[in-house]
Amino acid sequence: MQSASIRSRLLVAFTALSLVVIVIGANLTYSVVKDVLYSELDHFLRDKLNYQQIAAAQVEDRVIFRLSEPILDMLQDPKGKDFFQFRYVENGREIFKSSLLPDNVNLPKIGLEENDFYVGHDTQIQMINSENDSGDSNLEPNLSNVPIRCMGIVFETQPINSSDDPVDVSAPIKVHLVVAHNCTEIEQVLSRLKKNVLLFGVVLSFFILISVMLIVTKSMQPVGLISNDIKEIIIDQSDQLLDVNKSPKELYPIVLRVNELVTRVRNAILNERNFTSNAAHELRNPLAALRTQIEVALASPGIDDDTCDALSKMLTLQIHMERVVSSLLLLARLDAGSEEVGFDDIPLALHVRKTWKPFFDRASEKDLSIKWDMVESDVSIKNDSVLLGILLSNLFDNAVSHIPKGGELKITSVASNDGIKIVIANSNPGVKTEEIDTILSRFGRKDPLFDISSGHSGIGFNICQRIVEDHLGGKMMVDVDNDWFTVILDLPVEVILGNHYHV
Repeated sequence: MQSASIRSRLLVAFTALSLVVIVIGANLTYSVVKDVLYSELDHFLRDKLNYQQIAAAQVEDRVIFRLSEPILDMLQDPKGKDFFQFRYVENGREIFKSSLLPDNVNLPKIGLEENDFYVGHDTQIQMINSENDSGDSNLEPNLSNVPIRCMGIVFETQPINSSDDPVDVSAPIKVHLVVAHNCTEIEQVLSRLKKNVLLFGVVLSFFILISVMLIVTKSMQPVGLISNDIKEIIIDQSDQLLDVNKSPKELYPIVLRVNELVTRVRNAILNERNFTSNAAHELRNPLAALRTQIEVALASPGIDDDTCDALSKMLTLQIHMERVVSSLLLLARLDAGSEEVGFDDIPLALHVRKTWKPFFDRASEKDLSIKWDMVESDVSIKNDSVLLGILLSNLFDNAVSHIPKGGELKITSVASNDGIKIVIANSNPGVKTEEIDTILSRFGRKDPLFDISSGHSGIGFNICQRIVEDHLGGKMMVDVDNDWFTVILDLPVEVILGNHYHV
């Protein structure tokens, strides 16, 4: 499975990391602001506890308030955000509470122990929902849970005496005081803050993501340029290498290794060509001498039939070896680019028929049906007659050699303003589509139909492909179906019609 690109992985990693940072940052901001706000709120509640204690006093066995109850209510937040409640420690009975607290709603019993004095607590109480309250006294009030911050303490009231008698301080009354603040607004503000931080983080991350995409795309451009440079390198025809100085420093190792690989491949190709050329040259003279000796032996009088038959088979094998050597030499010249291309006026139809002439007898022996569909005789092309002759000879030889006996051969040529197209189609000798690449490769043969007994070494198609694509600038295509094996030559040559040139 193909792995994701560096660009995709960077963007996915950045997006995931941004989301994590946004979530952590929003929660951290929420926590810090909440701690600050609640710390200030606790300071306010401590002050409230202190002045509420001062307001309470003891007269005999009763708890009274130096400030009247209406005045105590006036000291509360008119919006109903602050509450207080006095209770006896002994039995928990209520002494006095804020008028803003609904009936049967009490503040939590916190701060009863000394270690819990002045310690803030978060809890919920039921309050009348003013937004849904219709004001009808006959209906039950709509209660809802609201968050509060509360704090409690236990203290002894200061006794006072309303008469001139001495104050009895033998039995001070312990009072449990709880104060609270409605935190609904604070929680709403914190919630909006968290939401806005998240929203701002997402929007900011989106713009940063676009910037990162542009930066990554621009940073990855050298990779695309290097890919194009690699594609343009013609390994076997030039000394071209990648320019290290045009690459980012991060890609230096890759560029250097690619250059080393190209150099090794180039050396291997050159060694192969040199070996092919040298081997072919070294074999020419021994083969020529061998052929001479065989022909002399065949011409000698008095040889018996068995010897003559053996010598004839040896001559056939020698001729095959000569053809292989000639093909190897031609292939070496084509690979090295030393085969010169000359452009002459070639009458197309006449040249094709003349190239076919040496194969006429072999086609007659196999009882082949030949069908011609050629351009008019006044159509000529500008091309190299030698290379075109070698190209057509190889294709005709292949067709005649492998067509089943009694098969068909169609030779077609079409001229247009863009060049010519030559189609050679013969009865399919059993080649399948998946075998085309093997046949077009060097020494590629389809056994048993394409074997050495037919006098073919498997180089012909490769030579044809090299001539068409590297020297004539065209394309060679092979198509196979159940009935036909078709070779299509598409040559972008200059077409001459009569005395007029059509390019």
